[in-house]
Amino acid sequence: MFISLIANSCISFTGIYFISKIMNYDTKHEGVKNMLIGLLSGCLGIFLITQGVVVEEVIKIDFRFLVLILLGFYRLVSPLIIAATMIVVYRFSYGIDFQSIVAFICLVLIVIGILITYNIASLENQLFRFSLILNMLACSIVGLSIYTSGAFSESAAHAALLIVMISFPVGMLITLLNVDLYLINHRVKEYKISAETDHLTGLANRRAWEIQMKKIKERYDTCNVLILDIDYFKQINDQYGHSNGDEILKQFAQLLHRETRDHDIKARIGGEEFGILIPMLSQGEVMKVAERIRNSISKHEFKLLNQQVINISVSIGIANGKSEHLLEMIHLADECLYHAKNQGRNRTHIHGGVEYVQ
Repeated sequence: MFISLIANSCISFTGIYFISKIMNYDTKHEGVKNMLIGLLSGCLGIFLITQGVVVEEVIKIDFRFLVLILLGFYRLVSPLIIAATMIVVYRFSYGIDFQSIVAFICLVLIVIGILITYNIASLENQLFRFSLILNMLACSIVGLSIYTSGAFSESAAHAALLIVMISFPVGMLITLLNVDLYLINHRVKEYKISAETDHLTGLANRRAWEIQMKKIKERYDTCNVLILDIDYFKQINDQYGHSNGDEILKQFAQLLHRETRDHDIKARIGGEEFGILIPMLSQGEVMKVAERIRNSISKHEFKLLNQQVINISVSIGIANGKSEHLLEMIHLADECLYHAKNQGRNRTHIHGGVEYVQ
């Protein structure tokens, strides 16, 4: 029996490892990924049931619950419910008897226990403690359910003790592996964000701007390019110092966030020069957006580090067209920006269109 349980635990470890790799795969289709994780986890749980070890003809022990611990570790509610439901339905397909009811109650208690641990604030950023509690909780419930299924006999107690002694270290090994996977994936994301973010403003940097241009071409037929330049920014740096200049840039970036949509690409592409990629808007619509941005900036009270209030303005150049011609559009938007500045600043100029001025 001991060898069979070790084999069962190795199967569960291998299956859970592959599911963990899917969990750490980045995709925009999170709903589809969660559905797939739930189905795969349920299938693994069912397979582990078929490979379970029978004790005294009435007690069947296996490691299906380790799958639920994994889902609990990643705080995946919908996959957890899907997997638990699949396991329960399959277990009842053997027939409804005392053992199947006990197994059902066991799974329900594990799921409830996992969901409760999600709301323990002290465990939110404590991955090891969180996984330790999940394992202790699940192993305790499973051990008790096996003991109950065996009518509290001595052999049932031995079986319960054996599965707890094997499953707890296996569960901890699985969760420790996933702690490593989680931390590695988290660091990779942080490095990616750091490499593509302007650290002063929090906007995309020049590198990210160029990456997003390629994605825009693939996703959208048309796009608008806005190039913005803060008027007389050098005078702000000279008069108030570079620290205050940086503070103005931060507040300027916040206004861009406020006045644009989440999926519009905002980037700092130069010292005081910014770019915005706005897909799928007409020329008239994008002009309204640009004017809203320009008016918002001209009316905003920018605060220096000493809380002194100053006003600034911005000049904007716009090009509108097919996404496949983005490079040409950026060049045209630059030309429009220079035209706006040469005509007196604090104005918006669009390629092939009219000029707006405060």
